[in-house]
Amino acid sequence: MRKFIFFVAVFIFSSPLFAQEIGKVVKAKDVALTGAPADTAPKHWLVQGTGSLSFSQAAFSNWAAGGQNSIGFTAFINLKANYRKGKNVWGNTIDIGYGFQIQGKAKNAIFNKTNDKIELTSAYGYDLHPNKKWDLTVLVNFRTQFANGYNYPNDSIPISKFMSPGYLVAGIGITYAPAKWFYLYISPVSGRFTFVIDDTLSKHGSFGVDAGKKLRVEMGPYLRTDLNKDLSKTINLSTTLELFTDYFKDFGNIDVNWSLLLTMKVNKWLAASIATQLIYDNDVMIQTDPTEPAGPEPSSRNF
Repeated sequence: MRKFIFFVAVFIFSSPLFAQEIGKVVKAKDVALTGAPADTAPKHWLVQGTGSLSFSQAAFSNWAAGGQNSIGFTAFINLKANYRKGKNVWGNTIDIGYGFQIQGKAKNAIFNKTNDKIELTSAYGYDLHPNKKWDLTVLVNFRTQFANGYNYPNDSIPISKFMSPGYLVAGIGITYAPAKWFYLYISPVSGRFTFVIDDTLSKHGSFGVDAGKKLRVEMGPYLRTDLNKDLSKTINLSTTLELFTDYFKDFGNIDVNWSLLLTMKVNKWLAASIATQLIYDNDVMIQTDPTEPAGPEPSSRNF
């Protein structure tokens, strides 16, 4: 049983999608500052959206080199509605994605979920200084998933479901943005609410919620820093670091969520990306071996 995960992925031709354990609470703040219309614009609302739908299939028949039949599907949509007027900035985002892959034939086919994400973020900012580098910021973030998750190859017992977990994070703090490519958000008091509404998962005390309970409330300081900078004409570095600790339980035991994306453009048709993500949450245990026993007591079961 390990509490520490380190994941590295390399993708060609596409950017990675991240699933984060700690809510991306202040992402909408940056979106609001860069995406909202100027104060002098006749319309103060700016609504934008992007989406993607992809399908893949591989079939083998009498293929000496071997291989497995597969069908894949991926879809995502991202919507933004941003408002700016005077010193007021309000940013809203909806980020939804789902994907799966089926490998094998007929009864032997194996279903694997490749992406599953529902995220809603809203952030309101008010300029505190004429230089527009200091803002008072109120942020709300909600995250959950569509479908059941499994610890493959065991696909008989779900380890996560819709609203199990669900995360709601809300906070008020100060944002310092000295440049367009960097900002720092600090909140002395942020609330983090973890929902596990499924009776079975709740009984086992999943995702840090006490066994038999369906809600866990945490309150503590929260810090996030974002950097997105071009290192050269063809290389971009994007990294985000989030830190949170609970005032009332194990204060000083810091939850960490650090992601990094390095994108390198080879030419107008080809690009390569290297992505890393490090997550540490003392309250969420990870079962790294599917054959490993989950534990004698429900409250000690690890996911």
